[in-house]
Formats: sequence, C-alpha cells, structure tokens
Amino acid sequence: MRRTAETLRGDFVLAGRPAWGYSLLCALGICLPLVAGVMLGHVPQGAAMALGGYLTVFGDAPGLPYGERARKLLVATLMVTLGSGLGALIQPYPWVAAVVVGLVAMAGGYWPVISISPVLSVALTYFAPPGLSVPAHMEVTAAGGLLMTLLLVGLWPVRRLQPLRTAFETAGTALADLLEAAGRAPLSDESWEVLRRSAGTALDDAAKAFSLYRVSEEDDRALQRLLATLTRVLHETVALRVLRAAAVQTGVGAGWTEKLNEAVGALARALREAVTLGGSAGVPEALGAVGRFADQVEEIRRAAHTGGAPLPAAALLGQVRRCLDRIGMAVRSVAQQAVEGVEVGPRLPRFGRLRKPVFSTGHHPVRLGLAVTLAMVLMLVTHEHYAKWFVVTVIVSLRPAYRDTVERVVLRTVGTAVGAAGAAVVLAVAPGHLYLIVFIAVCAVLGFALRGASYGYWTIFATPLSLMLSDFSLPLDWGAAAVRVALTIAGGALVLLFARLLWPRGQRAKLTGRAVEMLEKHAALVRSLIDQDPDEVRARLSSAAVAADRFADSLDRLDKEPGGSAPQRLRDAVTAARRLRDNALALFAVPRPSEESGPTAAVLDMVADRLENVAEAVGTERPEAPADDLDGVLDELGAHVDVLAARRLDEVAEGAADQMTEVRRGIMHAAAAQPALKGLSAEALRLAALTAPRR
Repeated sequence: MRRTAETLRGDFVLAGRPAWGYSLLCALGICLPLVAGVMLGHVPQGAAMALGGYLTVFGDAPGLPYGERARKLLVATLMVTLGSGLGALIQPYPWVAAVVVGLVAMAGGYWPVISISPVLSVALTYFAPPGLSVPAHMEVTAAGGLLMTLLLVGLWPVRRLQPLRTAFETAGTALADLLEAAGRAPLSDESWEVLRRSAGTALDDAAKAFSLYRVSEEDDRALQRLLATLTRVLHETVALRVLRAAAVQTGVGAGWTEKLNEAVGALARALREAVTLGGSAGVPEALGAVGRFADQVEEIRRAAHTGGAPLPAAALLGQVRRCLDRIGMAVRSVAQQAVEGVEVGPRLPRFGRLRKPVFSTGHHPVRLGLAVTLAMVLMLVTHEHYAKWFVVTVIVSLRPAYRDTVERVVLRTVGTAVGAAGAAVVLAVAPGHLYLIVFIAVCAVLGFALRGASYGYWTIFATPLSLMLSDFSLPLDWGAAAVRVALTIAGGALVLLFARLLWPRGQRAKLTGRAVEMLEKHAALVRSLIDQDPDEVRARLSSAAVAADRFADSLDRLDKEPGGSAPQRLRDAVTAARRLRDNALALFAVPRPSEESGPTAAVLDMVADRLENVAEAVGTERPEAPADDLDGVLDELGAHVDVLAARRLDEVAEGAADQMTEVRRGIMHAAAAQPALKGLSAEALRLAALTAPRR
C-alpha cells in the first residue's frame, strides 16, 4: 500500500515541460468537428468525427521523425476507423458483441499495431446511441483521424529535423554533465550511476532517432560519424573517472588535479555549447586547457625520471592525459559537425516498405480478452450507454504487470472522481453545446499539454474530455457523472480480481537463464580485452550490456508479480555488472599489452574463468569449480610494475628518456592497467558472489 501511495504521488509530479503547442493542435483537431457539427445541425456526426480524432492521437509519438510519425498516425486512423465500423456493425447483436470486443482486445494485446485505440473505438461505438449507418460511422471517424494527422504533421517542412536535433542536444548535454562529474572530485557511486545511466539512455535514444531518418548518403555518413564520436566521448569519460580516482590515490601531488578540473570543465562547456547553440567558440579554450594539463603531466614525468615523483604514478597520469586528448579531439569533431549541420531536403516524408509484423508473447493478451468479454457480458443486461465506462475501465486498466495494474486502477479511480466531479458541474450548468465545446477545449489543452509530463493530471483532464466527447449529442445531467464514477470503480474492482486470480508467477524461473546469460556475456567481454580488437571489444560490450538489461527487466517484472520481490543481492549484481563494464572501458583505453606488460592476460583469463564457472554452477545447480589464486596474480602485477619502473629508470639514466623502448611501452600499459584490472577483478568477484547459488 505504501508503494502504491508513493507511486500515486509520483504520478502527479511534472516530469517535464508541458507541451502547449502540441496540446493546442490536439484541441483544434477535436473542437473543429464539434463546432462544424453544431453550426451545420449535424451534432452526432461532429461528435463522432471529434472522437475519431481524439482516439487517433493515442497513436501519436511526437518524438519520432515526421515520416515515421505520419505513418503511425495514418495507421492509427485506419485502425480506429475499422474499429468504429465494427462497433456499429455489431450493435444489433449484443451477445456477439461481447465476444467480438473481447477478441479485438486480445488481438490488440498480441499485435502492437492494433494497440488500445481500436479497442476503445469498437467499445465506444457499440455503446453509442444508434443513428449513423456503418459507412457513415467509418467516414466521419476517418475524417476526424485525417484532420488530426494533417494538423500534427502539417508543419513538417519547417520542423522536419526537430526530433533529430532534440535527440542530439539531449545526448550531448547528458554527456557534458557526465564529463563534468568525471573530472571533479569523485561523486558517490549512486550519483555517478544516475548520470551514467542518463547519458547512456540519451545516447541510445539518439541512435534510434538517427536510424529512423532517411537522408542522403553524405548526410547519413555524417550522422554515423557524429554518433560514433558521441559514443567515444562516453567511453573515454568512463575511463577517465576510473583512471583519475586511481591517480589521486597515488599521492603524486595536487597541482595536476586543478589543471584537470579546468580542462574537463572547459571541454564540458564546449560540448554543451556545440549541441545547444551549434557553435565552436569554446573549443580553442578547451583545447588550451587540455594543453596546460599535458604540460603539467610532462613536468611530473620528468620529475619522475630524477626521483622527484613515483614513475608508475607518472605513467598513470600519462594515460589520463591521453584520455583527455581523445575527449578533446572528439569534442572538436562534434563542434565542427554542429556548425556544418545536417540538412534534409524539403521533400515529403518517405514511408518505405512495410515492416514484418511483430507479435507479443505471454499470457496478457488472453487475460485481457477474457476480462473484456466478462465486462461486456455483465453490462449486456443494462445496455445503456453509461455501461461503456465499466468496459473502458477494464480495457485501459489491465496492464501486462500486476503491480502496474494495481497502480493504474487506483490512479484511474482518483482521476475519474476528480474529473467526473468537474464534468458534473459543467453538465449541470452548461446551457448549450457551445459552452460544452469551450469546456472540452480547455480539458484538451490542459490534458494533452500534461500528458507526457504527468499521467495523473492527464487522467484528471482526460476523464471529462472522454465523457463530453462520447456523450456530446445526448442531454446529460448530474446523474451521468455519478454513474460514471460508480461504473469506473466497479470496473477497477473486476480488473483487480482478474489480476489477482489469473496472474502467472513465472519470472523467478526466468531469472536463472538470464543470470547465466549475463555472466557468460561479461566473461566473453573480459576475455576479448586480451587482444583488444576494437570491433570485438565493442561488440562484446554491447552484448554484455543487453544481457544485464534483460536480467534487470526480469527483476523488475518479478517485483510486480503478486507477492513477488526481487532479492536485493540480485539488484546489486546488476550494479556490479555495470561497474565491471566501466572498468573494462578503462582497460580498453590504455595501450595494448606488450611482451613487457606482465600478467595482464593471465588476470583477464582468470576473471573470465571465474565468471564462466559461476555461470555453469547457476545453470546446473552444481558446486562451483575451485577458484584460481586471482589475488596472488594481482600481487604479481603490482610487483611487475615496480620491476618495470626500476628498469625504466635505468634506461633514463643511460640517456633513453625520450625513446619509446619496449620497457617504456610495458610500464605505460602496466601502470595504467593496474587500477582498471583491480577494479574489474573486484567487480567480477562481487558479481560472481552475488549471483552464485545460495547454499
């Protein structure tokens, strides 16, 4: 109950800026048919047209490119139109209608293209007052959907790049925030992971946005280069944090940290300027700050040659400088591309070929179909238009996850009570249709403006909006609102009953397979670091992240099952896997191992073996194989760094201070790799311990 109350409060917190321009367009698409219907004396047709536009908006995705967005709106218009025709067709056959609406709801659960709008269209049209023929219902519904589509994508020629630019700006800003955090004094792990997750999500969203644009071959290459550059900034920033923390622990001095903070701050400002303003004025200043840090590191390196500083610490700072150099070059590249810009010619959106249908799996579609069918059967004995609210509540409230269903029912009941109370006042005092249109316009503007920012407020305003649109042509009174609230509560009770009785509890069984997958993918990532083939490492890094996300998704679903609760140790395992990948990025950033690099390959092999052994133990429920002496090999690595430092000082004394000898290559790798290897090994052992079978 406490979790539900917290979720309810969270649903009324504005998560973003209200979309006033978007909401005005939606309100215009809803109110124009109503005004035309009243003025021309065709109120039922105007109401049906407005309802068609309203349901079509459910299929809109404002963040998509306009070609893709137009496709979704047109598909939604088609589906809503077919739904209205089917609803009008089954009006004379109540018992057939109960089965048909249930089957449509089931089909909507299996095939995402159908979604919820056509299901609502069938149900609302079936319960609507008779009067329009089947073709007339479909014609006015299609007209409403097409009008809404035209309004929402009509500004395409001047706004066609807005979704792409927004994704680019969001990703760049999130990376700039992460870069600032990596250069400052270390944040807590929790704060860092919030920024890390935000940057990763923004970058994934940018990649999806890029993939949806069909532009010229030259611009397509530019977008791919930009995405690769931003990804490089992310990877180098993660490595910078790990290496900076290790350098601070060496106690080599504090002067370099000020120069590093200055350089990182300037790079972050330049990156933010590039993605938000499209300028490159801050790049020279940032590269100058990077140069000053490089000079400071060079002084420390020369001091190390004379015994004034530890040589391994100087080598580690050299790797920090190389990370910063690569970030600086990437920021300059981003700024140049931002200044040049990527343009798309003012041609019409291209729809391309139809995609292969994607179908959902699981028990939810069957559960939804049975619940809707039962709701229809229970309401057949009344067959009043008010009965639709019972059915609609079941349709929109039953979710794929049990806890989501509980929260949706509670939220919808609260929103319905508040919204219906406002609607009752308007219904009682409004002297005519024009006043109702004004009220509908207000609800539409406020509701669609807040739809993406707060589901709670959207529910409050969507309730009277739906009530007015579906019952616009009927004389209503105070009793209409009271009946709607009562039926909504009753529908919510039926949903909770179905959710409790028919919910499978299978996520715990899936956890084993996904834990094995996560361990094996991370073992493969660790093993790929031995040769450090860039393409192989990036591919393994991506597959390991996907496996961890799948495991986390199973934990989330387990949390939402009746009586389910994901163990905290498995939540901690997801965090350990993410930190393991961060240390892998840090190790990937250092120079490749050489003959003088020592036991790096042995450490990586042993870590990978440990993860694979635990994966086998989890999958087979057998005892783990005896563990290798990983701690001993890590100690050997530390001793190896000391040996290399002594040999390198001998070379310097012989006059080879500026020569790139094999020993210098060895200490450049070993000194920089040591903290990353220790962090990777510690997180791998933690991941293994957290996922190992409990005895």
